[in-house]
Amino acid sequence: MSGFFFNLRDVLKQLTLVTNLNSAWKARQLKAKLRRLRLHYYEKAVAQDIKYWEDITLESARTSLQRKINISPSKPRRLKVFWVGANLDQDRSGFLQALERLCDVTHFYNFKGEYGLWYKDRHGRIPIYDPEIVALNDKALLKQVESTNNMTGIDILMGQMWSNYVSVEALARIRAIGVPVINISMDDRLPDNWGSRDGYRLGAVGLIGATDLVLTTTSEACLWYAVEGCPAIFWPLASDPGMFSPVENTKRDINVLFVGNRYGIRSRIVDYLVNHGIEVSSWGGGWPNGYVNAKQCAGLFKRARIILGIGTVGYCDDVYTLKLRDFDAPMAGALYVTHRNPDLTALYKEGEEIACYENEKECVDVIRHYLSNPELLSSVARAGWCKAISRDSWDRRIAQTFEKVGLIMVK
Repeated sequence: MSGFFFNLRDVLKQLTLVTNLNSAWKARQLKAKLRRLRLHYYEKAVAQDIKYWEDITLESARTSLQRKINISPSKPRRLKVFWVGANLDQDRSGFLQALERLCDVTHFYNFKGEYGLWYKDRHGRIPIYDPEIVALNDKALLKQVESTNNMTGIDILMGQMWSNYVSVEALARIRAIGVPVINISMDDRLPDNWGSRDGYRLGAVGLIGATDLVLTTTSEACLWYAVEGCPAIFWPLASDPGMFSPVENTKRDINVLFVGNRYGIRSRIVDYLVNHGIEVSSWGGGWPNGYVNAKQCAGLFKRARIILGIGTVGYCDDVYTLKLRDFDAPMAGALYVTHRNPDLTALYKEGEEIACYENEKECVDVIRHYLSNPELLSSVARAGWCKAISRDSWDRRIAQTFEKVGLIMVK
């Protein structure tokens, strides 16, 4: 029997080694692709003498949108928005509620009658690109846009869209009837979103031929879109104080909380914390506690003293992207401890409004420091909440964006 357990340990060690090697290889591939992507757009920008200026970009977008919509900010009315969603639980965590408070919103439903774009092939898989899936989404989208435009009119088609799942030709037909397109792109540091499949351009960039404005959560991508000839502005995410803001006298009985599916380097970081004596309550697909929806997530956030953020992309430990929890966590009044993402530290002051780490060891040190200094923890968490509540609500973010492009006037 002892020999059996010895052999089992050897097998597990080998499996762990293979898993770690595979993760390292995937991270190395992504970083190599990202370096090539950055170099490609840098060289093009230099060769074509293209520089990015947000003010000039906004002026261009403002002129284009106002001309197409024929709306005057001095004579305000509710905008009529046709929204093309990606994930209902994500969108209903505050964004859609805010959009619906500000605008008259019609939602896109795929050919199955379900919310948002359809992604699966006939075998239930989610392929990178399948023309049959694109055709299904195109047909449903064009039919619903035509019907809505005939009945109530549409001022803007807005969505989180990739050419992997809807075609630039479909959006071009929508623009041809006078409806401009604003696209939200949340993963522009993923090189595959700037790639091609059989000569077909993927990602949000694959739709720029029929896009009036891109709202990107990646600051450096604004220049990349400028090189492609499409207006884009840096668009941080936000949160909903109605869902996430703390309730008075709620007991914070979770020292360290992580919410998110288990993949990439997340297991490694959480396991490292636990192995170094820090108890982490982990929720999401792949963790023993399991999946939680947006409402349940908000409830957990309000109970946490520290919310752990893992701000990296895929298997990388030094390629970052903004995520919803970057804004939901401060809004919940917890101390947010996350990767030192330059896009985030430009918005929240490290050591004053949030806390940051670069690797697992620093993460342990930071969490121990704050748990052993509860007054400091509360002070930084409070400052983060004050910044979030004053600046980073979805209502404010959406309204300010529409004001910047001249579609509404904010009182």
